Amino acid sequence: MEEGKLGKQFHFDNEFWDTPLSCGIVDLYQLGEISCEYGYLIEEHEQYVNEITYVISGSGYSCIDRVQVPLKEGDVLMCSMGHLHSIRASERDILRFAYIGFRFHAAPDSPDMEALQNCYQEPYILSGDRNDMMSSLMHAVSELYTKADFWPVMLRGYCEQIVIQAVRNFMAVNSSLMTTSRANRSVSAEVYKIIQYVDKNIETIGGVREIAQAMGYNYTYLSHVFSRVTGVTLQKYISQKKIERARRLLRYDDYTVTKVAEILNYESLQSFSKAFRRVMGVTPTVYLRMEPGEGNESSGGVRED
Repeated sequence: MEEGKLGKQFHFDNEFWDTPLSCGIVDLYQLGEISCEYGYLIEEHEQYVNEITYVISGSGYSCIDRVQVPLKEGDVLMCSMGHLHSIRASERDILRFAYIGFRFHAAPDSPDMEALQNCYQEPYILSGDRNDMMSSLMHAVSELYTKADFWPVMLRGYCEQIVIQAVRNFMAVNSSLMTTSRANRSVSAEVYKIIQYVDKNIETIGGVREIAQAMGYNYTYLSHVFSRVTGVTLQKYISQKKIERARRLLRYDDYTVTKVAEILNYESLQSFSKAFRRVMGVTPTVYLRMEPGEGNESSGGVRED
């Protein structure tokens, strides 16, 4: 940052312009903290790196490409490289902030990294702190000054946290920002919850509509999402899991075929037998004769009632 002549209470600046520090996913060029007196101006300059500014206290404003952005305590300002940037403290308030200047270490090699780097393509993003980001910044500055054992490793972790936390702050208050990777991750989480629900309630589940109602989903949406992620329909998955459970009950517990149909909430013995045959290719009775084991079949006969 280029500074004016007067008006700083203090400034702790660490610069690595010639030899940036490698900090995991980013290269660190600048890290520090400054307290600006009333009206103090950090003059307009072109951003050579991506920069995150965290307002610790006070107020003021930043200009990005001549667009004025008000700043207050707790604000997180993300500015991307290549844009004009200046900061001024309020005429009636002291402005104290921490900052980090960085570039990404490499091109994105995963959907998550692509989504993260895309957020630093905007001229600026302003959000609030919802992830205790100030703590990460203060720890990072402290590591540079104390240089305690393993400080490069600790600094790397804090720098990565800061860059990610800034994006998380923005996403927390901008639900419309749905990158492809975030959407895919969200859908996968939904499908995983569905699978867990089915596994836990397989004996009582009647069908897809019942799951949709219990989990608060739209029936059509639930069916579409599950099929898209897993490659099978939700109804087919339920049928497969029910028959999987039926096989264990028949082979290892002392249950009749009729009782298993009742346990698994089938309307009738006939509907259970048809469902079993669709999955296994044979009826429950034939299956037991083909697969001897413990329980019912150990006596040498198969009971249906």
